Amino acid sequence: MAQVSGFSPQVQAAYERHKAAVYRRCLSLLKDASLAEDATHDVFLKLAANEQRLTHPQALLAWLLQTATNHCLTLLRGSKRTESLDAPAGDEDGAPPPEPSHRLTAQYEAREFSKKLLDELGTVSRDIALSVLAGDEERQEAAARLSVSRKTVTRKLKSISERAKGLLGKKRHD
Repeated sequence: MAQVSGFSPQVQAAYERHKAAVYRRCLSLLKDASLAEDATHDVFLKLAANEQRLTHPQALLAWLLQTATNHCLTLLRGSKRTESLDAPAGDEDGAPPPEPSHRLTAQYEAREFSKKLLDELGTVSRDIALSVLAGDEERQEAAARLSVSRKTVTRKLKSISERAKGLLGKKRHD
């Protein structure tokens, strides 16, 4: 991946440290290496425009991964809109396309559940969840970056899983 030039040393250092995790997130969403590389650079351009984010290094990766996710989803939505303008309405039998409300409701519920779960986690657990579960970072990489053992990362992931199951069980009873 090419260097980011013309930025402050702090943005450059953040790029060197987190570019792989951001790229993996973009690639997992976009499924195209060149688009993922462009999106990764876009995320760091956003960081350069928001350098105040660098004052909280413990939250930087989470912000970068969330920014990458939002950016990639925006790109995907844009490409789907373009495709839908070219596509005929309905299927070949003339039936209208399925109503998107069920899909959107499920997406909203999943997002709300994720927010609630992340709000209940401590800083280290939240960073592990975003890095390993959502950011495609290996457990060993997360452990090294957070200065904890791999066993701690595994324990935290198990705890996060149990907390998520508890929230799901609670939601079903409501």
